[in-house]
Order: sequence, then C-alpha cells, then structure tokens
Amino acid sequence: MPDYKPNQIVRVFAVLALVAALGLVVVVVATSSGGSDGGGSSTSQAESSRPTKRGSAAISRGVWIVRAGDTLGKISEATGIDVDQLLQLNPDVDPQALLEGQRIALR
Repeated sequence: MPDYKPNQIVRVFAVLALVAALGLVVVVVATSSGGSDGGGSSTSQAESSRPTKRGSAAISRGVWIVRAGDTLGKISEATGIDVDQLLQLNPDVDPQALLEGQRIALR
C-alpha cells in the first residue's frame, strides 16, 4: 500500500475558503433588515405614522384607490391610519385580496 501524503496547499485553501464563507455569512446577517425592528431604526415612531403626499391627498378625499401591489399595510403607512381602523371602516374588504381600482374608505 503506498504512503498517503496530504497536499498542504489544498488544506490551507480549504481553511481559507471556510473562513471566507463564515465571514460572508456574518456580513449578510449583519446587513439584513430582518422582520422585527429591534429599536435600531433610524426613523422615529411618530415620523413613520405621518401621511405621505399621496396619503394626504387620499385622506382629504376620504378614499384610497387601490393600485397594483397595494396592501393594507402599505396603505396604513402611506396614510398614517392604523390597519385595524382601516378594517373597521371597510368590513367588506378582504385584506388578502385587494383588487386594483378598489376603493378603501379612510374615514
């Protein structure tokens, strides 16, 4: 049986690849926003509840016309009106199936 001599270059390369992969995982985890905000957000709570320009116009009309990609969460952020309040104002609306052109009452 021949003597087995492991290649030292391959071993060093494997360790370096492992360290690089671990570093990449750390960078991705550190820069991902995640689902929960641990308080490290740069915007304050009051600032995020302020209506956007489009939200202010919709509030003055009292109605939001759904566009493609709109959700109750996005409408809530744009208008500053809580999702629960939007659901109370629109009991017939299915939040999972908003249709483009659908009207959402804001008051």
